[in-house]
Amino acid sequence: MTRLELHVDPSCIHLFYALLEKGVIVSAKTGCTLRDFLCGQLGISGDYLNQRVQTLFLDARPVDDVDAVVVRNGSTLALSAAMPGLLGATMRKGGRYAAFRKDISQPADACGVCETSGQVTVKLFNMVAREVGGRLLEAGVEVDGRDLQRSIDRCPEAFGRCIRKVRRDGQTVAADSAFFSTLASGRISLSVSAAG
Repeated sequence: MTRLELHVDPSCIHLFYALLEKGVIVSAKTGCTLRDFLCGQLGISGDYLNQRVQTLFLDARPVDDVDAVVVRNGSTLALSAAMPGLLGATMRKGGRYAAFRKDISQPADACGVCETSGQVTVKLFNMVAREVGGRLLEAGVEVDGRDLQRSIDRCPEAFGRCIRKVRRDGQTVAADSAFFSTLASGRISLSVSAAG
C-alpha cells in the first residue's frame, strides 16, 4: 500500500470531504461500544457526540444508544448532524419517531473489552464532516486510489493551488494530475494536514 502525506493550505481541507462521504477506513480496536470507538479512538468529545451527532448508522442500521451497540472489525459507520424533514426526524438517535423504525434499528449487543485490532469504514456528512473530518484526515485513513483521483479530477486547479507538499512513502515528490493517476489502481494510506 502506498503511503501518501499531503500538506495543503488550511482553506482547502474541504476538497477532501467527498472522500469522507464515500467512506474512509481507519485502523481501530474493535469489539467495543460505539461511544468508546468515537470518543476514545476518534477523539470526538462526549458533548459533541451527544449534541451535534444526531444521526448514526452502524452497518446500515440506525443507532439510538451508542453505549449499547458494538463496533466490530469490518463495520461501516456513518455520522451526520441533524438531517431535515420527516426522514431526518425519524432517523435521529433517540428521537420521538424512533419507534417507527424499531425493526430496522441496530439492536443492543453484548460488549466486552476492546481487544481486537481491525478496520472500520467511517463516513462523515454535512457539519460533522466539516467539524471532525480534518482531524480524521490528519490522523490518517485508508482510501481507494480511484476515489482520490476522482476528487483531484473534479477540481484540478483548486488542488493545484492548495497542495503545498507531497510525500510518497517518505520521499518528497512533485505532484500533478498525472502523479495522482499513477495511484488510481491501489489502496492508499493517506494523511492530509494543513500547512501554514
